[in-house]
Amino acid sequence: TNHVHLLLETGRVPLSRIMQGLQLRYTGYFNKKYKKVGHLFQGRYKAILCDRDAYLLELVRYLHLNPQRMKSPLDAGNYRWSSHGAYLGKESLVKIETAPVLGEFAKSLNKARLAYLKFIADGKAAGYQTDYYDVRDQRFLGDERFVEEIEERIQEDREIARPVPRANLSALLPLVAKAYDATEKELVRAGRQRQWVRARSMLVYLGREWGRVSVKELGRRLHRDPSVISRLYSAYAADRDQVTEALLEKQL
Repeated sequence: TNHVHLLLETGRVPLSRIMQGLQLRYTGYFNKKYKKVGHLFQGRYKAILCDRDAYLLELVRYLHLNPQRMKSPLDAGNYRWSSHGAYLGKESLVKIETAPVLGEFAKSLNKARLAYLKFIADGKAAGYQTDYYDVRDQRFLGDERFVEEIEERIQEDREIARPVPRANLSALLPLVAKAYDATEKELVRAGRQRQWVRARSMLVYLGREWGRVSVKELGRRLHRDPSVISRLYSAYAADRDQVTEALLEKQL
């Protein structure tokens, strides 16, 4: 009732950006629906990097069997917030891409689903398993070889990573407005004005990333509901204009 487990495989988009977009959008939705303001989640999410080869299928099974370990046990198939049904081809509130996991069982979809179902059933007697909480350095789930490889990769990334620019919203507003041939008033004016949506999206994204401005403050400055701010952020994060960003950075 107070947390969620996500098993994610990242690609080009880093986990931090995925989680930020997810938390912003869900918080905006929740606050709008229940007429609340401010943060919804307590503190930062906890991320554990797992050895895919050794733990992927075991973690899928462990997480799907979590409902039967609750105070009021539920079968995986009866827990509405589980992705278990999606793996079986059933209608599910949780929409996920099942092919990467099912492909580990068999090439045929029907055979893969049958094998997955048997795999889940075989784990029902396992109960609470401490192996999945044996996390090294509070960040890694894997053996020493895996941890060493990741540490080396992280160190290489740190050496070439570009620092994120820093700028407050007051400095960003005129630069973004000029880049889109708009006035500052047009970008912060209440109302839709569709021609400035892209510009506002960039301003919101850079305000969050470069200025560390809160969603609530951005909403106040741009005269928009926090849920709208979250949508603008997500829209721009999915399709960034890095050429214009580089030009703005030079002007700061």
